[in-house]
Amino acid sequence: MCIILCLGMTIVVVAQQIIPQPVSVTMGKGLTGKDVRTVTVIDPAFLQKDGYQIIIGKKIQIKAQSEAGLQYAHETLSQLRAQYGEALPQMRITDYPRFEWRGLMLDCARHFYTLEYLKKQVDLLAHYKMNRLHLHLTDDQGWRIEIKRYPELTQQGAWRTFNRQDSICLERYKDNPEFALDPRFIIHHGDKTLYGGYYTQEQLRELVRYAAERHVEIIPEIDMPGHTQAISAIHPEFTATGEAKWGNVFSYPLSPAKEEVYEYLQHILDEVLDIFPSHYIHIGADEVEKDTWKQDDACKALMQKEGIETYEALQSYFVHRIQQYLERKGREIICWDDAMEGGLDSKADVMYWRHWIAGVLDKAVKGGHHIIFTPGSPMYIGHSGRPMYEIYHYNGFDNIPQEQQHLIRGGQVSLWGEGMSSFRLADQCIYPRMLALAERLWTPKGQTDWKSFKKRLEQEKKWLAAHDVVCGKTVSTLNLMQKTDLDKRQIEVTFDSDYADADIRYTLDGTTPTSTSLAYTDEPICVKEGEPAVELVAAVMVDGVPQEPFSRRRLEYHKAVGAKVDYLSGHWYESYKADELATFTDGKRGVETGYGDGLWQGFQGDFEVVVDLGAVQEIHAVSMRFLQDIGPDVYMPDKIEMALSVDGHTYGDATAVMNDVPTDRRGVIIKDFTNTYSQTRARFIKVKAFNTRRSFIFADEIVVR
Repeated sequence: MCIILCLGMTIVVVAQQIIPQPVSVTMGKGLTGKDVRTVTVIDPAFLQKDGYQIIIGKKIQIKAQSEAGLQYAHETLSQLRAQYGEALPQMRITDYPRFEWRGLMLDCARHFYTLEYLKKQVDLLAHYKMNRLHLHLTDDQGWRIEIKRYPELTQQGAWRTFNRQDSICLERYKDNPEFALDPRFIIHHGDKTLYGGYYTQEQLRELVRYAAERHVEIIPEIDMPGHTQAISAIHPEFTATGEAKWGNVFSYPLSPAKEEVYEYLQHILDEVLDIFPSHYIHIGADEVEKDTWKQDDACKALMQKEGIETYEALQSYFVHRIQQYLERKGREIICWDDAMEGGLDSKADVMYWRHWIAGVLDKAVKGGHHIIFTPGSPMYIGHSGRPMYEIYHYNGFDNIPQEQQHLIRGGQVSLWGEGMSSFRLADQCIYPRMLALAERLWTPKGQTDWKSFKKRLEQEKKWLAAHDVVCGKTVSTLNLMQKTDLDKRQIEVTFDSDYADADIRYTLDGTTPTSTSLAYTDEPICVKEGEPAVELVAAVMVDGVPQEPFSRRRLEYHKAVGAKVDYLSGHWYESYKADELATFTDGKRGVETGYGDGLWQGFQGDFEVVVDLGAVQEIHAVSMRFLQDIGPDVYMPDKIEMALSVDGHTYGDATAVMNDVPTDRRGVIIKDFTNTYSQTRARFIKVKAFNTRRSFIFADEIVVR
């Protein structure tokens, strides 16, 4: 934590923020920088890692745990001087980060970034007290690191004819010049036009030195065994079929049953280790399409020999062999969370990215893996529409039980490069979004201040512009927060956005807001018990024009809101528990964009619940919402059965509502399973969902009218 103390005056306790935050205090005698001595002390036993203390009195005293802490102290001093000028107030600052890993990932494989641009990112990371730059150096689309033993990797693998992603950028260039492909990275070889680039080993060593001076560690990623078409295009014999082709979804991976593959990769890794002194080496291990392994006799023979039962475990065999090799060299591996599917050694760190897959975090925790958070939503920032709000308010860190919190290394934002054909586009995606994460990763839990952050950010944008950083435009996405007040018997909705001062307009009849629609203030929008349901639509207004995307929510304080729910059978999946026992009667409708909003409760089998309305009432209709999204294996239940009771012991005949949503229909689909009743009175409502597929089903509000 950070305590700012005005010596001999009023004590003010605040969280030290990454972006300068004004401190409202009565100042003592100002200190003139020209007359002040600065004394620094390194004390390895002081505070936590990267911690520091600044005392400003007759002199400036800095005590730091390490050289990195000393650097962060000087960054804070520069922020204070930007805020107060040379007349610094008397104060004491004690500061250290919440998390050790604070990073940014750049995908250099899809589009090439110059050494100068990487250095610029190092400078910015250091300024915002971030300490990891993760470079995705290899993929199907490009090989960006010189390997002297295998020069063909850069002679051929670093260059490509224009692919589909390049064509998309060229098409967008017609309307936006920032999508132009950089002519410095286009060459002509014979009758071919090639696009690409690579870093020499000396350039990368220079980057490592440059970053180390600023206490930023460069983490190299060499993807394997999938995403390796840059290798297999040169050595098709390294795949299971002897072909360098594209499968159903991903490219043919390297074969785990060929010893020459391991020898080749080990020679590559030897040179990678010589360039990068980082303790961690990222080996990817994600999105491996295993169809070619399933057809290969050599893979089957290896599985029989090693007692490997699944092809996911065959991938784990590959990963473990690479891990053992790197461990003998004194290094540790990082994998994307896909690598856990077949089992993974607990010493391997996991980058959590598949936020839509239930149980990934549970599996990582149970496996004893250290976790680096970079969930696709919200930490993938490859488009300029990602709201800062989502990043700043991300609470996945807090979902890990307290006794396993030590497994969290930290987090990073990740910029995948498919559409990043210029440095300006990359800047607009990174900034200011990375700053939201920087503040979250540094500031103690419970001491962040979103409103203050937005105001401070307006000044920080000027600093970024002065340092040749192209900030992205503020996005107009609205964030809707819903609360059910059981005492007042009403549903309350509030809004927030990335704008420091937003003009938010809304309607209650489902129509599009205009500049003359109701203006949202900080007061909640309320729907009380007994009032008809409303179709709320809200939007941020810019120059009187409503901005997409609109925020939509049906609000209804129905008969079951706040009712007690008993689970007779089945139990929610721990990663998707929503509001636990209150989920089905909390008055909150899950959003229709997917089940990751924390309002949908997930199950892997049947479940049966009973809702107690508290008193016998006339019932006209009962419905329950479900969601289907077959991509991540989420389906509708086969049917729902509902039965009513006056006393909770004797129930009438159960009425079934069958699913009519096709199981091959793609996209997010919402269905209300509804039963209607005529002149029926009941207190208890039993609902059972049947899940014969044993896939995931996601359920939402039980609505009683």
